[in-house]
Amino acid sequence: MTKPKRKTVVAVGLAVLLLISVFAAVTVMRRAQEFEVSVNSYKATSDARVLDARVEMHPEFEVVRTGANYQGDGVILHVVARQPTLWWSGGDYAEARWVRVRLDEPLTGRQVLDAVSGSPVPRD
Repeated sequence: MTKPKRKTVVAVGLAVLLLISVFAAVTVMRRAQEFEVSVNSYKATSDARVLDARVEMHPEFEVVRTGANYQGDGVILHVVARQPTLWWSGGDYAEARWVRVRLDEPLTGRQVLDAVSGSPVPRD
């Protein structure tokens, strides 16, 4: 391989490595902006494996994940949100929002718990 070709290959390789590193860094920074939100109440839906969970958060935050863990006779609800940008400095108010949470099994009399506080969640 000639010297100019080798320099080009090395430069392209370094550029690709730099882009991969930047993508990884941004992904980690965005993940750091995620936080778990408390569930205030829930409603059953027509589907026994789906609940509507009521949470309160700033209107510009987005829900990125929901889920449920089973512990004995309880179901622990998880709702994870993310700030809209890396340098967000919005107001300090919240609005109520209903979020769908899929269950692996029907609720069937299990107690619903909040993942943040561990306390029981009332049914609406």
